[in-house]
Amino acid sequence: MLQKEWKYVYFRELSNYFNTAIGYVFAVVCLILNFVLFFVGVDFGFFQVVSGFWDGGQASIQGYMTILPLTFAILVPAITMRIWAEEKKSGTIELLRTLPLTDVDLVMAKFLASWTYVCILILASIPLALSVWIIGDNFDWGTTITMWLGAGLMAGAYVALGMTISALTEEQIVSFILTFLISLIFFVINFFVASQHFPDSWRPLVGFLSLSYHYNTFSIGLLSLGDVFYYASFIALMLIFNVFILRNQLSLIGLVTGVFSSLANVFTFQFEKLKGRSIIFNF
Repeated sequence: MLQKEWKYVYFRELSNYFNTAIGYVFAVVCLILNFVLFFVGVDFGFFQVVSGFWDGGQASIQGYMTILPLTFAILVPAITMRIWAEEKKSGTIELLRTLPLTDVDLVMAKFLASWTYVCILILASIPLALSVWIIGDNFDWGTTITMWLGAGLMAGAYVALGMTISALTEEQIVSFILTFLISLIFFVINFFVASQHFPDSWRPLVGFLSLSYHYNTFSIGLLSLGDVFYYASFIALMLIFNVFILRNQLSLIGLVTGVFSSLANVFTFQFEKLKGRSIIFNF
């Protein structure tokens, strides 16, 4: 059973999103932005991210799910900026450290709470899926469930990244800006990799660095074990960094980065071989 103190930290963190304005603002902005872009599409002129729902000609919420990497890059930094920065600035982090919990427990509790909140927002698209299923023909629930799974994994990666950056500073605005810039870089990398002018020989290597690139297979209904492993490795690495930062053991980060980066590269490229065996769900 989970420790009472662990559950306290988890539910304390989760309730913050529903007891403060930022949680509701984020939810409303995220949902409105996604719904608007889902119906009108996203077109930069020389590159179309997704076409509008009425232009797509198919009963699917793929357009809605394809937009998520962009909205995550813009909005997730707003919910992760306060996770540690606020605790440090207000001094409540010292109170948390008096609980009979390890730094790993604290990091996991806060991460899972924030991840839960973002996953709730992802599942807010269920009414949209039901509506499209009712009015359309040949709605593929298998593809939709796969997209939800991929979105959840990608959300976990963005949350873990934002948490780690938040642990580096006491200023929420600094945490937001840094997380936003890094998240935007991840999105832009995928943007250029997907463009027709990008060299094919560089696509696998450059795309490997992008969180949204590994979501592409999920967004078309394919469950790639290589991409699942990538997200799991990225989340684990970020959470390990977070623990070391809380312990003020920054000198260890270089060693951990080298070891885990090497392991992630070796194992991920091994899992890339499984991409041809992607699982397709049809219901």
